[in-house]
Amino acid sequence: MSSMIDKMTAEDRRTAADILDDLQAVLSAADVKLPSLGIDWRSAKATGVVLIDLGAARPDVIERLVVVLRRGMRP
Repeated sequence: MSSMIDKMTAEDRRTAADILDDLQAVLSAADVKLPSLGIDWRSAKATGVVLIDLGAARPDVIERLVVVLRRGMRP
């Protein structure tokens, strides 16, 4: 049986899952792999706020991410 908070956050959880899929696809296209990337389901159950956890990554992976972001920010 679903809890009230599960019912209240159902749409947010679906949206977060879709956004996570999009983010993973974009990062993969840029050859960036965040190994701990995922949805923090526990926070959603505890607070009602769905969070996407970017997690931990090696410095070289974050450096690659910074390069990709900088390129994307250029006018």
